[in-house]
Amino acid sequence: MRASGLFEVQSFAEVKVTTFDVDIPTPGNTEILVSVDGSSVNHFDLLWNVLDSPVAWNVAQAHWKLWHAFPKVLGMDVAGTVVGLGSTASNFKLGDKVWAMNARAALWDGRTVAGLAGHAWAPYVAIDSKYAGLMPLTMNFTEAGVLPLVGQTSLAALKELGAPWDRQTTVLILGATGGVGHVAVQLAKAMGATTVVATGSAVNADFVRSLGADHFIDYHTEDWWKSDLVGDFSVDAIFDTVIQEGSGDRAFQKLKDGGTYLTMCKGIPVCGAPLPSRDTQNSRPTVRAIALRCLADECASSLALDELRSYVDSGLLRVHLDAVVSLQDISHGIDLLQHHHKVGKIAVARNPADDLNVFV
Repeated sequence: MRASGLFEVQSFAEVKVTTFDVDIPTPGNTEILVSVDGSSVNHFDLLWNVLDSPVAWNVAQAHWKLWHAFPKVLGMDVAGTVVGLGSTASNFKLGDKVWAMNARAALWDGRTVAGLAGHAWAPYVAIDSKYAGLMPLTMNFTEAGVLPLVGQTSLAALKELGAPWDRQTTVLILGATGGVGHVAVQLAKAMGATTVVATGSAVNADFVRSLGADHFIDYHTEDWWKSDLVGDFSVDAIFDTVIQEGSGDRAFQKLKDGGTYLTMCKGIPVCGAPLPSRDTQNSRPTVRAIALRCLADECASSLALDELRSYVDSGLLRVHLDAVVSLQDISHGIDLLQHHHKVGKIAVARNPADDLNVFV
C-alpha cells in the first residue's frame, strides 16, 4: 500500500514527507486492523519540530536506523472501518466504524522504542483496541478523523483543571481557534464552566463566540494579562494552548487561590512549556502549574473517546475543518499547519488513488 511519512534519514534543515510502498500490517493479539478513511495533520506528527534541535533529531534518526524503523509512516489520528481483528480484540467486530489516536505506536511502533510514528497516514493501520472507540453517529469519517488527539488532549487538560465543575467557575483559554483550543472552549462549557474567556484574532471573534465563549480578547490589540481585561485573582483555571514565554508567570497573577494553570509540552525530550518561575510558584503556594504531555495512557483510551462521542452526539461538540487534503497531498497539509494561521483542524481524507498500489 502507499503510505506517507519519512522514507529515510534526512537533514534537520530540510525534512520532506514523501509517499512510499509498505506492507499492510497484520494486527497483533490485542489490535484491530482499520481501513483508514480519515486522519489529520497535528503538530505532534511533525517529528522534526517535536525533536526541536538538530542534536535530538540526529540521535533519534540514528536510533530508528539502528532498529530498521525506516520508512516511518506518520500520522496519529484515525477514523475508519474495522477490517481485521487480533485474537483477543473482542470489544470490536468487523465492519465497526471506529476512531482512535494511535498512542501506543508513539512509544513502541512495532520495531523500536520511541518510534513516535502513529502509522495513520496510510490506507490501513493496526491499532491496540484499548485506544479505539466507536465513532460518533453524527460525524462522517473526515470529521471524526481530526478529533481523537485534540479531543483527548482537551478532555485530559480540562479534567486536570477541575472539570466537570458544579460551581461558579471562570476558565480562560489562550488560543481558542487552533485544533485544541476550539475543542477546549466547547468542552469547558459542556463540562460546567459558567464563564469562558477566550483569546484569538479579531477576524475569528464570531466563530469563537459561536463555540460558547462568553468573552473574547483580540490578542492583536489586547494583552489578556492586563487587569482591565482579566482581573487579578479572578480566574479559576487557565488552559494555555499558545505556549508563549512568560505566560505562566502572567497566569499566576490572574488565578484565584486554589486555581490551576495548565500548558502543554511542545518538545521531546525537553518539554519547553512556559511554566512560571520558581519564585512565582513559591509566592502562590495554593496555585498549581501543570505541563501536559498527551501520549498513550496519560490521555488516550477507549473511555475518553466514548466520553467525547457522547458530547458530539448530544450536539455539545463539533469540529471545524480549515482544509481537507488527500493522503497523497500530505505535504500541502503540513505547509498549511506550519505557515498559515489555520482555524480548527486540517483533515486528511481517503483518496481512491491511494489504494491503487495496495499489496499484501
